[in-house]
Formats: sequence, structure tokens, C-alpha cells
Amino acid sequence: MPAPTTPPAPPDPHRERRRALLAGIAGRLREAGIETAFGPLETYRDFYGALPAGTAGLVCEQPPTTARLQVTAIRVRRTLPPGQGGLSPDRRSWVRDADVTYDLDGDGEPAFEVTMLEDPDDGLGHSRDTSAQRTVTADEQAVVDAARLWYGYRHTLRATPPAADPRRERARLRREVERRDAAAAQPDLRTDVAGALVPAGDALAGDLDRLDPALLCWHFPRDRGGRYARRAVVALARYGPDPGKRGPWLTARVRDGALALGVEPLIGVNQDHRWDATPWLWSGTGRDATAADRWQVAGPEQARPLTDLLDAYDLGAALEAAGVRVDGDVAALLDGFPTRYLRAAHTDAWVAALYTGLARSAPWRFAAAYDTWRRERAGLGRPATGPIPLFGLTGLNQQRRPMLALDHRGGVPELRMVWTGSNARLSRALWERPADLDAALAGLATPVPTAP
Repeated sequence: MPAPTTPPAPPDPHRERRRALLAGIAGRLREAGIETAFGPLETYRDFYGALPAGTAGLVCEQPPTTARLQVTAIRVRRTLPPGQGGLSPDRRSWVRDADVTYDLDGDGEPAFEVTMLEDPDDGLGHSRDTSAQRTVTADEQAVVDAARLWYGYRHTLRATPPAADPRRERARLRREVERRDAAAAQPDLRTDVAGALVPAGDALAGDLDRLDPALLCWHFPRDRGGRYARRAVVALARYGPDPGKRGPWLTARVRDGALALGVEPLIGVNQDHRWDATPWLWSGTGRDATAADRWQVAGPEQARPLTDLLDAYDLGAALEAAGVRVDGDVAALLDGFPTRYLRAAHTDAWVAALYTGLARSAPWRFAAAYDTWRRERAGLGRPATGPIPLFGLTGLNQQRRPMLALDHRGGVPELRMVWTGSNARLSRALWERPADLDAALAGLATPVPTAP
């Protein structure tokens, strides 16, 4: 049987009247360099109602995005006296002080409805037709002003990506490596696991025996000044069966300027610094790890072409050279463009966060990092597909937040912007540029002393 077809929308009975009422707005927009077309509008809906199918009006597109601005003539009938409205008496719903009708023969005063439609953000549960931004006004110039703001927003609100400062970065790296070397030469490591309750006490004892203080002190996360990152918590080894649930972990954190070992209840998948899959950063267990195991390249020089691009903040070229795809939102932010009109105010913060995070990344490691995550998920009997967040883009205080995530589709790593309320993320030790690789590339590498 042939697939059912959607019947065509009935023609707008007020088409020509709307065209005449909108002629002045179309002319003003043309003078401002904004061309519009008159025709059927894309439907949209909210809890106040929906635009009837087939309603005609002015349409303006904004390539290369899928955003669209629509204007139509309506009538507005006030339902409450001026100054009233707001929340209902039971404070459960919003009371609109006017009703909108698309029947131009109905009651009320003439007005215009301006609507902005764009594809919704991934992960927020919205659809294009339910996330439309609607404004009602009786003033033609107000319509023109809203259209002008919308039409030019991508360039008007475009952010300037940060510029690289190679000289400053070399000085920072040298200072950091000096502090790492000094910490490894005289490890100051305190252990406080007395009375720690773990399911397998022998496993904890074995990890403590194999722990190399010099390695741990050298590799511990650093701030921009090269000092221990005071807020960093490194999850070294887990003693529970499921890293997705809270359980005991051997941890390292900063206390009184030194590193302290302890056993803490953590949710492993929520940790930025989780090193159970990278023992060469802290334990004798990883003493035989090769450069390919540690860095996913056979030697430092193999990584140099990509690290040079990253150091120059040419992130797009670095990702392309590494065979990493990006989705439309990430591509827009790499060029400084807003992802949505609704989110344009956050562009500066998101672009800065994206460049800061990706400049320290190692794109050639993405495929191996995703495979590590996928194997763990499969071993737990959980879905092992879809994006896993790397870091947040900041700027919004809400449950679902924007994050840069790593996916693997069609055999190729892909960076995507997702919205999620989960705190799960991929450990930075799997996808960032290893500190010892950076030191080797800069000619600053010194043998990291190991415990006898």
C-alpha cells in the first residue's frame, strides 16, 4: 500500500487582506536590506493555542541556519482590564490578558504577530514548533526593529575566538615542568586510610604498595601557575563493582600544600580525573606501558603537527587533520557564531570555554578514549553508544547544561554540543594532552624518578 499522504492545508481565507496589511512592513524591511516572501507560514503551538495551518504572512530565512522569521496580521481581544493578569488565583498557571485570533473578521484590535523559529537544542526535549518565540505588537516599526535584530544577529553578536600567545605559553609550560620535577624529586605524600572500609581490603593494600609517590606528584593536575590544582580530586582505584554508583575509591587531593591519599565515596563516572585506566600516571603497575599506550602515538614527534596547530589555536584544522568531525553547533562556535538566536547572549562565554578546553585536548586520542568508555559500558551491560560529555560550556544555571561531548558515528570520532542534566563525563586522562608529552615536545622532559 502506498504511504499515507498529509492532506494540503486549506487556503487562508484572509490571504489578500493579510498581504495588504503587511505591505508596509515588507517595504520597510526591503529598505533595510531584508527581503521577505509572502506565503503560507510554518505552524507552531504553545499552551495558548496554535497557528492555523495555511495561515499566510511574511517569511524571512537566514542561511546557513534553519532559522526563520514570520510575520502575520492578527486581531487581539483584551480579556482582562489593563494592569491585571499574571498568575491565576491558585498560582498554578499564567493568565494571559489578551487572546489572539487569526480570523480578521473577529472581535478585537488589529495587530501583528512576529515569530522566530529555529531548530531546538539537542537534549532539552523541545521541538521546533513548540519552542517558537512569539511577540505581538500593534506598531509596524516594532516589527521592523525585531526583524532587524534577528536578521543580523549572527554577525552582530559574533564572538572573537581567543588568540594564541606562544611565548607566554612556553613560559607557562617551563614553569609547570620545573614544579613537577621538584615535586617528584622530593615527594610530599601523606596517607590516611586508617579504618577505611572497602569490599576488598587486600586490593587497597596492594594498590598502596605499588603506588609510586614520584609519579603521582609529577602527574597530579596543575593550575596555570604550575602548582597543584587545589580543587582537583584524582580517583586512582575503585573498590566497588559499578563506577556509575557511589562507592569507595582510593583518592589523591591537596591538603595543606601537599598531596594526601585517602579512601572516599565517589561516583566514578562523574570524575574529571579518574586514573584507574591509566596506572602509568601513579603506579608501578603501568611501568611497562609504551608510548603508544600512554600517548596513542609511537613518539612525541608524531604528535607535533597536531600540537602545533592546537598551540596556534587553529582548532578546526587540528580536528580535521586528526579525522574528527564536529556537528553544526560546534562548527558555529569554532567560528565565533552563536548557535541560536535564543542563546546568542552566551556566545562569548561558550566560545572562550570551547577554545580553552580543546586547546589542551589531544584529538588523535579521541577514538581510543571513546573505545575505553564503550568497553566499560558494555562490561556493565549498559548501552555503549551515543555521546559522552568532555566538559561544560558554562553560563547557564539550570539542570540541563550545555556540554561538549564526544561521539563515534560511522567509524569516525565526532564532537557534539549536547544538553544534559547528568554529571557523567569522560576522564581527562583519556583525551587531554599528557603533561609528559608536552614536556617532551618542548625539550623539557626529565626522567621521572621512581620509588625504589
